[in-house]
Amino acid sequence: MLMRPLLLLLTLLGPPSPGAGKPGPAAELLEKGTELFKQGDTAGALKAFDAAAKADPADARPAYLRGVALEKKGDAAGAEAAYRKAIALKTDFAEAHNNLGSLLQAKGNAADAARAFEAALKARPSYPEAAFNLGVARDAEGKQAEAVAAYREAVRQKPTDPAYRMNLGVALRKQGDVPGALAAVREAARLAPKDPLVWTNLGMIQSDQKDYDAAADSLDKAVKLKPEAALAWNRLGRVELRRKHIDRAVEAAERARKLEPKNAAFGADLCHALIEKQDTTRAVAECRAAVANDSKNALALYELGKALVAQGNCAEAKKEFERFAALPGVKPEAKAQAATIAKSCAKAKP
Repeated sequence: MLMRPLLLLLTLLGPPSPGAGKPGPAAELLEKGTELFKQGDTAGALKAFDAAAKADPADARPAYLRGVALEKKGDAAGAEAAYRKAIALKTDFAEAHNNLGSLLQAKGNAADAARAFEAALKARPSYPEAAFNLGVARDAEGKQAEAVAAYREAVRQKPTDPAYRMNLGVALRKQGDVPGALAAVREAARLAPKDPLVWTNLGMIQSDQKDYDAAADSLDKAVKLKPEAALAWNRLGRVELRRKHIDRAVEAAERARKLEPKNAAFGADLCHALIEKQDTTRAVAECRAAVANDSKNALALYELGKALVAQGNCAEAKKEFERFAALPGVKPEAKAQAATIAKSCAKAKP
C-alpha cells in the first residue's frame, strides 16, 4: 500500500532574457504573454503566445508556453498537443518533455511518461524534477529498483527537497529496505518538520520496525499538524493497539472512519479495535458497514468473521470466513487461520 500519493512536479519556463539589442516581435510577444500569465490572464497569455508563434514559426517556446497556459485552463488534451509541437520544433526541449510526461502520467500511461522524463533528463542531465518524476512513473509501473535509482538521483541533485527524500523512503520500504527507508524519511522530517505526511510515513516505517512508541509519537505529530489526516489517524489506531492502549486505539480508529466513512479498510480496523475492547455489538455493526462499502475487501470480511465469533454467532461467522477465503489473492495461511477461528467457535458453543 502506498504511504502517500506520489507527486508530479510541473515546470513553468519563462522565455529566456533577450540578447543584446532590441528584442524582435516574437520575443516581445513572449514577454507580454508570460507577464499576462503571471497576472492570471490566461486568455490574454494564449493570444500573445499564438501571435508569437505566427511571428516566428520555428521558435518552440510559444508552443511550450501555450501548453503551460492550457494546463492551467484545464485543457489537458490541448496542452499535450502543444508540448508535442514544442518537442517537434526542438527535440531537446527538456521542460516540454517533462511536462508532457506529467500529463501522460496523469492519464495513467506510466510507460510513456517514463520515456518522456528520460528524454527530459537526456536533454538536461541536471534536472531534479524530471528525475523525481521518473521515479514516480517507474513506481507506477511496479519497477521499484528503477524508481529507487531515479529518486536517488533526484536527491543527489537536490538534497534539500523533503519530497524527494520521502518518496525515496516510500520506494525503499516497498523493496523491503526498512532501515534505508527510515533514514530517508527521518531526513525528510528534519527538512520539513511541519509536514504531516512526512510524520505519517515515518510513523509507518517505525511501526514496521516494531518501534511502536516512536511510531505513536510520529503519528501523533501528524494528526496534531493536520487533524483531518485520515491515514495518520488510522495508522495511529493500529499502533495504539500494538501498545495495548485499547481506548486510544478505538478513538483514533473512529476519527479515521469518520473522516473517510466509505473506506472499508478503515472500517475494518475500527471493527478490530472494538473486538479488542470486547464491544462486540458495535464491532459487528462497523464490520457490516465496511463490507457494505466494499464486499470484496478481505480485511473487512475477516474482521466481520472474528466479530461474529466473539458474539457466538458461529454459523454466520463461518459463512463470512468462507467468503473471505474465496477472494482472489488471499494467502493459504490466512485461509487456514480463518478456518481455525471458525472451528474454535463451533467447539466453544454449547
